[in-house]
Amino acid sequence: MNAPAHDTSVNYLGLELRSPLVPSASPLGAKVESLQEMEESGAGAVVLPSLFEYPLEMRARHPEYYFDEITQAKACLKIPVIASLNASTTAGWASLAARIAEAGADALELNIYQLSLSPEVPAAQVERAYLEVVETVTNAVGIPVSIKLSPYFTNLTGLAKQLREAGASGLVLFNRFYQSDLDLLSMGPGYTLRLSTSAENRLPMRWIALLYQHEIGYLAASTGIRTGADVLKMILSGASVTQLCSILLQRGIPWLKIINEELHDWMEACHITSLRAARGSLSHRCVENPEQLEREEYRKALQGYAKIDVPSWHDEVPLRTEAHHKTPPPVRAA
Repeated sequence: MNAPAHDTSVNYLGLELRSPLVPSASPLGAKVESLQEMEESGAGAVVLPSLFEYPLEMRARHPEYYFDEITQAKACLKIPVIASLNASTTAGWASLAARIAEAGADALELNIYQLSLSPEVPAAQVERAYLEVVETVTNAVGIPVSIKLSPYFTNLTGLAKQLREAGASGLVLFNRFYQSDLDLLSMGPGYTLRLSTSAENRLPMRWIALLYQHEIGYLAASTGIRTGADVLKMILSGASVTQLCSILLQRGIPWLKIINEELHDWMEACHITSLRAARGSLSHRCVENPEQLEREEYRKALQGYAKIDVPSWHDEVPLRTEAHHKTPPPVRAA
């Protein structure tokens, strides 16, 4: 039997995957039936919804259910199962991670989502907290551990190197910062989820290209991965896999098949036969001075503003008409 024309297999966290398409942690993965649908639709691996540690909150999912879900997923799926953990205490990180490994997860993704809002806390102390989490977890488990990071660090390259030295096998770039809106009717925060778009994937793509040359470890692209073209761009930049969420929430799990077809089409158009061989070929690895390149591209982008067709204010925001004056916004009761 002839080998397939396009080899989409990849290696991530030491795991062999048939595809770089990996549904990320989301409510879509809460049921085994959905995970099976992901596998049937072409996913290379699955990331389970995050297990959150809330010691004093009854609303939290009981960890025992999560461990059972891992065991069930492993029994039903042939593709790797990656668990996700967000703890709040040192003991929680260690004990929950150990139980996740015992339940059979192939790897563990640490969903470290914390912000320092104190002006008294130096950046080095914030980064040290991340390193301590990684050291705690990697000492407690024998499976590969990846770290899902936000982009808000002074020296992301330096932190990535330290995380690698602390035991992390890979990085997931990036964890989105879900800013709350303001609800003018309730005069309070408005909690609406804004799904990502392809326009947002330039940030992870850029950082993946920059980090690839430093051999930080396995890199997973996250945020704004919606098409086969998006997937291939990330692989060429240096990513091992791409995590998808928003597009699957919008289009459904079977949309993975469409993305996979698009990926094959783009590989054909770009004369790429193997993703493993193509990984990182368009990264900054071939550039002697990436800092100079970044500065030069920044300069060109600013000088290129004149070439952008920017609409006028009148085109962007319609003027108020008489009809608008007849329907004022609702007035809140005193």
